[in-house]
Amino acid sequence: MITAFGRAMMATINGQPQTTFRMTMEGGQSIEFPCIDFVQRRPDEDELLEQIRLPKDGVVVDWGCGIGRHLLKVRQLNPSVYCYGIEICDLMVDHCRRTIAPPAFFVQNFDNLAHCQLDLALLMGNGLGVLGEEKDAVKGLQMLVSSLAPGGRILIETGNPFGYGYFTPRFTIEYKEYRDGPFVWGYSDRDWLKGTLESLGCTVKFKKSKAPGGMFFFAIAQKD
Repeated sequence: MITAFGRAMMATINGQPQTTFRMTMEGGQSIEFPCIDFVQRRPDEDELLEQIRLPKDGVVVDWGCGIGRHLLKVRQLNPSVYCYGIEICDLMVDHCRRTIAPPAFFVQNFDNLAHCQLDLALLMGNGLGVLGEEKDAVKGLQMLVSSLAPGGRILIETGNPFGYGYFTPRFTIEYKEYRDGPFVWGYSDRDWLKGTLESLGCTVKFKKSKAPGGMFFFAIAQKD
């Protein structure tokens, strides 16, 4: 599959730094987003990843890895860990394969990784949303937690600028003549995420995110 979002990201990487894509909420407004925000890591993301210590042969999964900007940082910090990316867009997967040194593997859904015991799972870049509807988000988090090695962690970036609890707007993404969606994307406040992760046997800490908009945060969940 080749997505409109993936085409926009690759245009940015290939020398068009002013590239934007449009996100339109169902029944709501349309917003232009600069692609460069989804290509470059922020300093606060780097700082968070640098604080994580992984075993030499550890296993890291990035669900919704995109162009692999977070996995690339993990690889720079940990040359021997096994990096797995979950991504549906072939263009972005091809880019990851060219830029992230092995051992690195890329699949389209978490079911392909059922055999893995994870030391670190990433849902960065507002990545909680990839889990979709609330019931699916609970199931996805449950799968991640059950796959964690003892002491393993999940790093999540999210926020709910729309209100309280867990919210799932529907939206489309457009770039030039290309269009993806409609999708359901999940947003969570701290209380919902803390309660869900603690019910799954995790200790949860929070850290403010410096993502555009000022409404987002990081959750660092560790399996008890």
